[in-house]
Amino acid sequence: MKQKEYGKKALFYFLGILTSCTLLFILLISSNNHLIFSLSMIGLFLVTLALIVACIYTLVKRSQYKKTNISNHRYNLTKQILQMLGRDMDKASVFDLKLSFQPMEIDNNKIGTNPHPYKSGWKVDSYRNEWLRLQGQFLDKTRFNLSLTELSKKEYGWKRGSSGKQKYKTKTKGMGLDIDLKLSYPQSRYGAIKVLQNEINSAVKLPQSSTLRLAKVTDKSINISARIAPQFVEVQNTLYETIAAMFLSCYQVLNLAKLLSK
Repeated sequence: MKQKEYGKKALFYFLGILTSCTLLFILLISSNNHLIFSLSMIGLFLVTLALIVACIYTLVKRSQYKKTNISNHRYNLTKQILQMLGRDMDKASVFDLKLSFQPMEIDNNKIGTNPHPYKSGWKVDSYRNEWLRLQGQFLDKTRFNLSLTELSKKEYGWKRGSSGKQKYKTKTKGMGLDIDLKLSYPQSRYGAIKVLQNEINSAVKLPQSSTLRLAKVTDKSINISARIAPQFVEVQNTLYETIAAMFLSCYQVLNLAKLLSK
C-alpha cells in the first residue's frame, strides 16, 4: 500500500534529520576557523534542510493516500469467495458483483437518528453499509444471492468535563456484520425440501464468532442470515469460514431433499 510506503520513507527521512542534527551539534561545539569545518557545517545544514523538505512531502503524500485507502480485507475476502464459488459454476458463468469501499459514516449509509436512551440532549445515528452483494448460478441451476452488511451506531452530544466546561463528544460503536444468503433452487430437483422445513435450524452449523438470526425454507428458496460479532468484522478468515459454513449447511439440506425426491 502506498500509505505504508510513504510512512516508511517519512520515518527514514526523520531518522536522517536526527542524525544530521546530531552531527551539526557536534561540529558546533568543536568548531574552529578551519575551512573544512565551515564547509562541513554548510553541507550538513543543506542536507538537513533537504531531509526536512522530503519528510514533509512524504507525510503529505501519506495523508493523501490515507484518505483513499481501501479496506484490504474486503477485497481479499471477495477474491476468496469468488474462488470458492467458482469451483461449482460453469466456466462461462459470470458473477453479478457489487463491492463498495466507502466508509461507514456517510449520509447514504445513515438509516436513522434517535435520542440517546439515557444521556439527555445526546443523539444516536444508526448506519448500515452493505459493502458486498454477490449473485450467480451453480451448475445445478441453483441461484445464490449473498450480501454482507456492516452495522454501527454513533453517539454524540455535549458533556460537562471535570473543569466544568462543556465539551462536544462523539463515540462510534460497531454493532457487527450481517451475512445474508439466499439460494433459489429448481423445484424439480429438490422437490422434497418441504419435508425438511423444520430441520433447517439444526442443520445450520456456524462458527462461534457468529449467531444465526434467520433460517427459513420455502418450496423455492433457502434463506439464512447470520450476524458476526463486532470484534470479528474485519477478520477475513472468520468471515470466510462463516460464509463457507452457510453454503455448506444449505447444501446439506438440499442434498438430503434430493435423495428424498428420488
